[in-house]
Amino acid sequence: MTLMVHSSVFLFSLVALILLGSIVSVPGVLAAKDPREIDTHPPIHIKRFSGTSPSGYDPQIIWTAYGFKNLTCTHTTTTDWTDPNLCGHGQIIAIVDAYDDPNIASDLQTFNTQFGLPSCPVGSCLVKLEPQGNTNTNSGWALETSLDVEWAHAVAPGAKIVLVEAKNSFLNNLLSAVDTGVGQGAQQLSMSWGGSEFSSESSYDYHFNSGTTSFFASSGDSGSGVEYPAASPFVVSVGGTTLTVDSSGNYLNETAWSGSGGGVSVYEPKPTYQNNFNPYSGRAVPDVAYDADPSTGVAVYDSVPYNGQSGWFEVGGTSAGAPQWTAISAIANSGNANLASASFGTSTALYGAASGSPTDPTSPYGRNYHDITTGNNGACGSLCNAGSGYDEVTGLGSAQSNNLIPYLTPTPTPDFTISASPSSLSVASGSSISSTITVTSVNGFAGIVSLVVSPSAGTSFGSSALEITSGGSNSTALTITPTSSGTYTVTGTSGSLSHSANISVTVETAPSAPQNLQGTAGNQQASLSWQAPSSTGGLPITYSVFRNGTQIAQNVTTTSYTDTGLTNGDTDTYYVEAVNSVGSSSPSNSVSVTPQPTPSLSVAVSPNKSSYSAGSTAYITVTVTSGSTNIGGASVTLTITAPNGSTSQSSGTTNSNGQVVFSIHILKHAQKGTYTASATASHAGYLSGSGSATFQVT
Repeated sequence: MTLMVHSSVFLFSLVALILLGSIVSVPGVLAAKDPREIDTHPPIHIKRFSGTSPSGYDPQIIWTAYGFKNLTCTHTTTTDWTDPNLCGHGQIIAIVDAYDDPNIASDLQTFNTQFGLPSCPVGSCLVKLEPQGNTNTNSGWALETSLDVEWAHAVAPGAKIVLVEAKNSFLNNLLSAVDTGVGQGAQQLSMSWGGSEFSSESSYDYHFNSGTTSFFASSGDSGSGVEYPAASPFVVSVGGTTLTVDSSGNYLNETAWSGSGGGVSVYEPKPTYQNNFNPYSGRAVPDVAYDADPSTGVAVYDSVPYNGQSGWFEVGGTSAGAPQWTAISAIANSGNANLASASFGTSTALYGAASGSPTDPTSPYGRNYHDITTGNNGACGSLCNAGSGYDEVTGLGSAQSNNLIPYLTPTPTPDFTISASPSSLSVASGSSISSTITVTSVNGFAGIVSLVVSPSAGTSFGSSALEITSGGSNSTALTITPTSSGTYTVTGTSGSLSHSANISVTVETAPSAPQNLQGTAGNQQASLSWQAPSSTGGLPITYSVFRNGTQIAQNVTTTSYTDTGLTNGDTDTYYVEAVNSVGSSSPSNSVSVTPQPTPSLSVAVSPNKSSYSAGSTAYITVTVTSGSTNIGGASVTLTITAPNGSTSQSSGTTNSNGQVVFSIHILKHAQKGTYTASATASHAGYLSGSGSATFQVT
């Protein structure tokens, strides 16, 4: 009985601890869990339903309060979402939510029309994926999806949005959807959901360790307490504030929102980027903050009925902060910030932007963040109270985006490029040729660029120093009088900057001699073949063929030629020259060819008997000769013709003695009478021959 009472008290205490979010003080209280058993939830709060008209902060107010209006990019355009001047242009934002929101495309269009934002067409700007075959709709998650998509687009309207919908809210399916979002090429990914920490959670951090993607997660909306995946050191955890603005939307102040999740993880160790901010041994959350109080909520349009109502809602919760911080990352990455989570890169950059004193408006911290120093998210002492600098309620603070985004974006180094046109030249020996050297400003470079060329012999610049204005270019001519073919390198120098361009120059000369001329005698002809010269002189070539010192062919474009109409038995001597527009090469090697008439083949057919009985085997020898020479390798076809005219054939090849033997089986019912064995023979270089013999079948 006592054991049961204590068990009940412990269970009540555990529930109370979870509700209060103070599980950080009781390590080991949560057992290891399978992610398939962890049901997450979206940290979203609704202040009111306003029906047909929006209520709450609109994009103009948020742009003004957090400094987006002072960025060089824009949030509105006269063209469409592909306008390169739009904030977030060229980036992909992945948003991972649970269940299907069937109306998200039309809801986003209503939101855009209401606030003058660029449209976001389905298939190009908005891509919706359901990798797990999601078919069910959940009204709470549909409202979350509307909040995430609409406000990511409001802050970074130039970014493509990939919405990945998991089939339900269990952690394993959401993590799989995260992997899908990364696989779609997203440079940043938003997760407005979370669940209780569990002892094996660090083994799932690999989902967020990416060399290409940054991850942002809501810290929770139940006050002090740590949730996963916000606790992952590879994830930027976003806490909540109460944002106060004047009638024009100008920032007045922020205080910690009482629902902001935060604390110290039981299971994740302190990452290095928190060394100067977090006195505890565990990972502290959140990292940053954003408006989350539903009393200062944002306008969201959702046509999926929620508690029987659809239309405009005023929504808060740390859900609002995660997609908008993801959009901040997209704007920075659009300016080549190259933020990604691997090696804690994104978080290190955000904490690095908080160097110096938060109260010094000239320090990076004082310029990049609004330090939130008042308010709390519970009654757990210092862990629950906002204070100067980093705290476990609002993290580093909220973004002064007009300063933070440029701080995260590397300032382009002024530079220049150098080019040569044309970069490949051909010139006759002793002549001159020119190339135009152009120097172009990059990233606002302005100054004098000095030019030199190597080798310098036989070269001259129209001007060896070019003055370049910011964003402009200047050119000069390089004249070259080469003595041989080679590469000329033009180098431009200004201070520590140096760049080069190469020019390939070919001095045109007569070609070298064709190589390895060979000749083959034929009947009243000589067949010639050769190899191309080692040098064409930099120009197209043809060939001239000479017989006995006299040119017999010119403008030959192939490396072979057949000379016909010759007298058999007469010897002729040949050579070949290569020719281009400069001149002719020296002669190739010479070959002598003596044409001969084509010899013919003689074929003798010899049966081993003159008469065969039915059912026996005849052996017929075919001998192929030419003159007194036995011809091996000749192809022989033997045809047997019966008395009734029917035929059969066999083929073979003569041996080195010029013979091939055919064995012919005479069937028992073979027709009696005289059979003819006829053979034809062929061999390259000979005229075909034939012969025959007869035998009897009795």
